[in-house]
Amino acid sequence: MQSKIKLPRDTAIISDLDGVTYRGDARIPSAVRAFRHWHEQGVPYAFVTNNSTKSAEEFSDKLNSMGIHASPDRIVTSSMVLAKRLCADLPARSRVMVIGANSLVEAVAAQGFQIDDQDARAVVVGLDRAFTFEKLRKAQSALLAGASFYGTNPDCMLPHGDSYEPGAGSLLAAIQTASGVAPLIIGKPQPYLLHVALKILGSDPQKTFMLGDQIETDIMAGQSAGLKTILVRTGVPPKGVSGVAPDIEVETLLELDVDFDA
Repeated sequence: MQSKIKLPRDTAIISDLDGVTYRGDARIPSAVRAFRHWHEQGVPYAFVTNNSTKSAEEFSDKLNSMGIHASPDRIVTSSMVLAKRLCADLPARSRVMVIGANSLVEAVAAQGFQIDDQDARAVVVGLDRAFTFEKLRKAQSALLAGASFYGTNPDCMLPHGDSYEPGAGSLLAAIQTASGVAPLIIGKPQPYLLHVALKILGSDPQKTFMLGDQIETDIMAGQSAGLKTILVRTGVPPKGVSGVAPDIEVETLLELDVDFDA
C-alpha cells in the first residue's frame, strides 16, 4: 500500500470544486472519502469556485448530497466576490449588464444594482449556457460606449462527466475580440476568492493548502495568496505554466492525510 503524504497537524484547506470534488454532476469518490475523513478529524476547510452558475447555498446542497459536509458560509463563489467588487467601483444603483446564470444576476442585483443592457456602466460576464450573438452584440456596444468589463473567471473549459464543456473564459474571449476591451478577472488565478476564504477560516496562509486541478488558475491563485499548493489529477488535464509548479502533486486526494501524531 502506498504511503500517504502527511500534512502538518495544524493544516487548513481551501479547495476548488469542479474537477476536485466532482466532474459535472458526477462525484469523485476518492474526494468524498478524503473530505469525510478530514471533516471527522476536525480539519478546517473551505471551498472557492470560479463557477458562477450556482449560489453558495446551491453548491452546499450539491456537496452534501454527494457526501461532503459543506455549509454555505464556507463556500466562496466568483459571483459573490465580483458583486462586492462592483460596490467599490461603481456608484450605487448603477446599471449593469449581466451575461450569466441567474445566480450571477441575483448576486449583482442583491447589491442594489439595476440589471439592464441599456446605458450600462459595467458588463459582467460568467458562464452562460444560453449565450447568443445578440448578447455578444449588446456587450460589444456597451463596452465601446465606455462600460467597464468584468469576468468571473478565465476558465476556457470545465470537466463535465467523462468529457468537457466550454467555460466562461470562452465567452470572455469572444467579447474581448469583438470589443477590443480586456476584462478584469475576479476569480482564480487572481487571489481575491482565497483572501475571502482565509478570513472565513481564520487560518495562517503559511499553514493553508490550496487544492486544485488546474495550474493556470488554482495553483497560481494559491501562490499569489501565499498558500502552499496541491495539484490533484482528477479534473481538467493541467497545462504547464512556465515558472509555476505545485508544492505537492497527487493522483487523488486519498494520497493526502493530516499528521495528528506530529
